[in-house]
Amino acid sequence: MEFIYFSFLQGVVAFFAPCAVALLPGYIVNYISRSNEGQPAISTKLWRGLKLAFLSIFGILLIYSLAGILIVVASQILKAYMKWVTIGMGGLLIILGGLMVAGKDIAFSVNVNQASSKSEAWEAFVFGIAYAIGALGCLFPLFLIVATQALVAPSAILGASYILAYFIGISLMMITAILLSTFARDLLMKYLRKILPHMELITGVLLIFAGAYVIYYQMILI
Repeated sequence: MEFIYFSFLQGVVAFFAPCAVALLPGYIVNYISRSNEGQPAISTKLWRGLKLAFLSIFGILLIYSLAGILIVVASQILKAYMKWVTIGMGGLLIILGGLMVAGKDIAFSVNVNQASSKSEAWEAFVFGIAYAIGALGCLFPLFLIVATQALVAPSAILGASYILAYFIGISLMMITAILLSTFARDLLMKYLRKILPHMELITGVLLIFAGAYVIYYQMILI
């Protein structure tokens, strides 16, 4: 039972992984900047926020499911080589961050004024995929601990509960972030307008630090 709590905490920590959380400001700005007709009811705003949150969570679930399958099928190979893959991902983050700091536009083009519900839904799903990749790239050892403990658990149900607790932890954080963006739109926009001109620079710096952290963390394990 204690490891279930531990797994839940690791899911919460994974949400704040520096490789993943650097993606959050840009998505929130894109999300709350969309124009709305009139003043939608609270129930409408709640439904929209929950819908996009769960689409992002579905993207996260997809990536973590693939990672879990790889661990089950080839856990020994992953243990031996994942640190080098992670170091490579850290280097890629530094390169991308450097390009952003240098003013190079590497973002996808999104029409935030006339975006359809379909494109918004697709963006939420892709964001979830990107977020999961970032979290895994930065804190894969934490997920590996949870996954390996699930494999050696006394029962399949108990092992599944470890994975479920981890996923609930990261999912609750995603729901909270998007709902705060939904209901604190005016307050967030007031302050975000001040930092919007510097958002790409800020995100680039965050990516560089995230990449450096990943490489440092993995190098001390070698």
